[in-house]
Amino acid sequence: MIAKGGRAFVGLSALAIAVSFPFSLAASLAFAALTVFLASVFRDPGRTVGRGIVSPADGRVREVDDGRGLVSVYLALRNVHVTRSPWNCKIDDVKLLRGKHAPAFSKKTLGNERAEMTLSSDAGPMTVVEITGAIARRIVLYVQPGQTLEKGQKLGLIRFGSRVDVFLPATATIEVAKGDRVRAGVTTIAEVKGGEAE
Repeated sequence: MIAKGGRAFVGLSALAIAVSFPFSLAASLAFAALTVFLASVFRDPGRTVGRGIVSPADGRVREVDDGRGLVSVYLALRNVHVTRSPWNCKIDDVKLLRGKHAPAFSKKTLGNERAEMTLSSDAGPMTVVEITGAIARRIVLYVQPGQTLEKGQKLGLIRFGSRVDVFLPATATIEVAKGDRVRAGVTTIAEVKGGEAE
């Protein structure tokens, strides 16, 4: 399945194969390769939701800060770019902030374009921050303030490589370390005192 927000890219590339084929085999093969690449980047596979607070993104953990309750995940081009709710929650606020496009793995991302989502839950308040990178140029949000989500439901799509930070409630105990690979909606990044989301 292709993610909402990426379908037009895949469709246009596929159309270009048919249009270019009568004129240039090389061009049609190039567009075929591009279509396969885009379909991979914008894929949206089904997920079986994991236990505890789950990762909002696919990728590798780039930073853990127990003091701030932060887990930061870097998404490479090969990762799925659909983001998911880490816990049952209500979307209290969504802010889309314009900015720069420094590489998402660097320390210069404070001024990057981002979407900040404030969530309320029975585990306490959480914040999910989706940050664009040097290649990622747009965040496509699937949610709006007032909406309620179950753990693992989709938050949005970040086009190409990027980063997602999640700030966890004080009730959470972080279960991942820097360098760990995580999958959105599946990998447990923290456990909550008092048990599982209902």
